[in-house]
Amino acid sequence: MSAFVALAGFASAAKAQAPFLVVDMANGNVLLSEDATRPWNPASTTKMMTAYVALRAVKAGQLTLDTPLIASANAARQKPSKLGIRPGQEITLDNALKVLMVKSANDLAVVVAEALGGSVDGFSAMMNTEARRLGMNESRFMNPHGFHLPGHQTSARDLAVLAMAMLREFPEHRDYWGIGAVQFGNRVLNNTNGLIGRYPGATGFKTGFVCASGFNLVSTATRGGRTLITVVLGASSGGERVARSAQLLDQGFASWNGNGQTLQTLPASGLSNAPDMRNEICGSGRRKGVILADDSDYSGSLIADSVGGESMAGGSALAFFATQSTPAVQRSVGVRSTSGRAVLGPRTGITPVAVYLGRAPGSTAVALGPGGRRAQPVSVAVTPPAGAIPGLPASASALAPTGLRTSVPGFETPASQAAIRPAAARAASPQPAEQRNGAAGNGSPLQLPGVITS
Repeated sequence: MSAFVALAGFASAAKAQAPFLVVDMANGNVLLSEDATRPWNPASTTKMMTAYVALRAVKAGQLTLDTPLIASANAARQKPSKLGIRPGQEITLDNALKVLMVKSANDLAVVVAEALGGSVDGFSAMMNTEARRLGMNESRFMNPHGFHLPGHQTSARDLAVLAMAMLREFPEHRDYWGIGAVQFGNRVLNNTNGLIGRYPGATGFKTGFVCASGFNLVSTATRGGRTLITVVLGASSGGERVARSAQLLDQGFASWNGNGQTLQTLPASGLSNAPDMRNEICGSGRRKGVILADDSDYSGSLIADSVGGESMAGGSALAFFATQSTPAVQRSVGVRSTSGRAVLGPRTGITPVAVYLGRAPGSTAVALGPGGRRAQPVSVAVTPPAGAIPGLPASASALAPTGLRTSVPGFETPASQAAIRPAAARAASPQPAEQRNGAAGNGSPLQLPGVITS
C-alpha cells in the first residue's frame, strides 16, 4: 500500500485545521508538523503537567511516591472521569499517578494538586511556572485536570516539549506513561491511549477530550533504537486520534531528515487563543455527533471488535498506515469500516497493574491533605474481593498493601499482599483486559459513566 493511498483514506475523516507534530526524541528535530504552535485546548493532556510537577516534587525530596494523600470534599465532587475517592480517604502518590495516567481521573488530579499546591489555584501557578521554565510558549494552565476554561490552553509543540522533558528527567518513572490497564478491586480499567497494546513499540503518553478540543493524543513509540513523540489535536473521535497517531508514527519512522526545523525553531502562529471546537465536535446538543469509538473518553468500556455495530470482519481492507508496517500489524491496530470509520483491533500483551486506596507497605510518611495539612480519614466499610489480582493467592487483596491498615478503619489486608508496580506486573501472567464486572474497591460502584474528559 502506498503512503498516498493510506493518507487519502484517512483524509476524509481528518480535519485539515487540526494541529499535529512528529518529533525525534534524540535531537528535537521536527519530522512532520502542521499548525504545531497554534493554541489549542489541552483537555486531559493537562494531566501530563500535573504528573510532571508531582515528580519534580519527588525529585526535590518534598514527598515520596509512597506518601499518602488525603482527598478533600472538593476533590471528591469533581466530575467524571474519576476514581470515586471519598472525602478523607487516602491514596499514595504512586497509585494516584497510575490512575491519573491510565484513566484520567479528575478527582485524583485535584487530590495531587491540593496536597502540593494548597489549592487548585496554587497548583496551577506551579504548573505555569514549570511551563515557562520549559519554554512552553503557548501554554496557560488554570486547573490540574483539563476541564475547559477560557484561557486554559497549550499547543502541539508545547506538549511535545513537555513529553520530552518527562522522558529525559524521569527515566526511572517511564513505566507510568505506558501502563496498559489498572485493576482496582475486581474492575479493570484500560488506558484511554488506544496505541498501548496495539502499535508495536508504543510507550505512552496521554489522551484528552472535551467538546471544545476534540480528541487529543500525545504518544510515544520506540523502533530500531529511535523514539518519536507524536501529538495529534482535534480529532473527531477516540478511534481517529489513534488512527492518525499510528499513521504519523509510521511516517516518522520512515523519515530521517525532517523538515529542517526543531521544537525550538518552529515559528509562532501569531494566534492568541485556542479555537472552540464544540459545535464541530459535539454538535448543538450534548455529545451530538460525537463518534464514541474504541477507548472513548466518555465510557469506561473498551469495545475491541466493533464500533457502532461495524465489526472488524466487515471492515474495509484499507488500513491507516504508510508502508512501514506489515499488513498483520496494520490490522492489529485497526482498519476502516465500509463507512470510513476507524475501527481499532484488540489489544495484546496487557497485564493490569494493581492500584488501591490506603498507604504503601511500611510507609511512615505524614499524610498530606490540601496544603500539606493532615486530615482525619473517614470510616468506610470495604469488602475486598478475594483473588482479584492475577498471579496473587486468593487470600490477597488488590485494595491495600501488606500488613497495614488503610485510611479505611476496619479493613486490614493479609501479609501476603505486595504493592505491584508496572515492572513487576509485566512479569505476571497475561490477563485479558476486558474484565468489567464488579464494584470499586471503596465499596461503591466505580464512577465512570458520563465521562467528560480523559
